[in-house]
Amino acid sequence: MKIFKKIVVGTLGTVLVGGLLFGSNVVPYTQTAYQRLTDSAQDAVPISFQIDAAKQQLAKIGPEVNNKYHQIAKEKVQVKRLEQQLAKQKSELEKSRSEILALRQHLDSGKEFFVATNSKAYTSERVKEDLRHRFTLHRTAEQRLKTAEKTLALRESALNNGFESLEKAQAQQRELQVKIETLNARNRMNDLVKTTTHYDFDDSQLARTRTMVDDISARIETEEEMLNMAPVAFGQIPVNDDANGSAGNLLEELDAYFNSSGDVEQVQDSPESTGEEAEEVTNLKSELVAS
Repeated sequence: MKIFKKIVVGTLGTVLVGGLLFGSNVVPYTQTAYQRLTDSAQDAVPISFQIDAAKQQLAKIGPEVNNKYHQIAKEKVQVKRLEQQLAKQKSELEKSRSEILALRQHLDSGKEFFVATNSKAYTSERVKEDLRHRFTLHRTAEQRLKTAEKTLALRESALNNGFESLEKAQAQQRELQVKIETLNARNRMNDLVKTTTHYDFDDSQLARTRTMVDDISARIETEEEMLNMAPVAFGQIPVNDDANGSAGNLLEELDAYFNSSGDVEQVQDSPESTGEEAEEVTNLKSELVAS
């Protein structure tokens, strides 16, 4: 009880504060807020969940259709029985009519006695009394027959309406089933398109494996470069003619540089310097060859 009072007081307080803040617009504002919350909640529900809910609702139509089948079957049985009863009543009325006419003819004949099928003789007064009683029963039976015919017509009409209603329900059931299957197929296609177009490969195992392979390739290329640079970097002795050729070219360049015109004149004027320079050149050649 206390919790109910708190809820009531809280609701009234919210309404009062809203009325003070928004005035007469509090009602449309509240309705708009409620509508937005309802729409947001409905949009938050996954489409696949809504399709499953629709399938469950469609499955509930099956028992209703079966119930209609049962009702129609019962009504058909009742209509057949009523038709049999009407046929019997008509036969009895026809018999009553023929007997009444036979007694009427006896009275018209003027005979004093009427001999029945049981060989008994009845006076004309007794025949009149029996005829009056038979006529009353005959008219009552005719009224019952008319009522039964009206009842039969109504029940036949209801039976036909039941058949039409059942056919419509079955058609609508099949139509809804096809629509739900179509919606399900379209939703699956949309999910497939989303998966193929918006799949993030950066966080996938494939991207991590590709990065690892690239790192391994870079390390192998680095080691290959180091191995190619090893003979030069560690001063190994060359075993081919390329190194000697390079030294020879260097010596030729030195000779051409130091034997220019000015240097040549200076060497010719000083014989001692010429011998020393020749010795230096020889030593330089020996060092270059050794290197």
